[in-house]
Amino acid sequence: MAKKPTGRPRGRPSSKVKLKHNPKSSRQDFLKKFKDIEAIGIYGVDKFTTEIINHLWENPEISFHVTDNNRSRLDNSNKLFGQRSFSMYRWNVYPESGFIEQPAVDIILVSKDCWEEVNKRPNPYDVELLLLEEI
Repeated sequence: MAKKPTGRPRGRPSSKVKLKHNPKSSRQDFLKKFKDIEAIGIYGVDKFTTEIINHLWENPEISFHVTDNNRSRLDNSNKLFGQRSFSMYRWNVYPESGFIEQPAVDIILVSKDCWEEVNKRPNPYDVELLLLEEI
């Protein structure tokens, strides 16, 4: 007589576990979806958006339009990226008022801490807002 299996089967469970995003994996996912981008808007400079900027800076045809509600964080990123070569043509800093309402770009990356504030603002031109940690 054959024994009936009891308990759980051995081995790993069959369901997939989604790993938490890190800056490098979110950068790879972003580049798969938006590989032909020429201008990008960034609302809030955190470690995820800094990783994207650093990687996209290698392509000299991409321009960056940046704002942040945290003024010191914006100033620090302006010091970092404003000193790079040809940054006067590629690195544009804007005030946060009108950044969503009158956009200069079609795609805006939003940091996680600014996400709720950005979603409350009107978006009359239906600019695509992306939370980089959830791409």
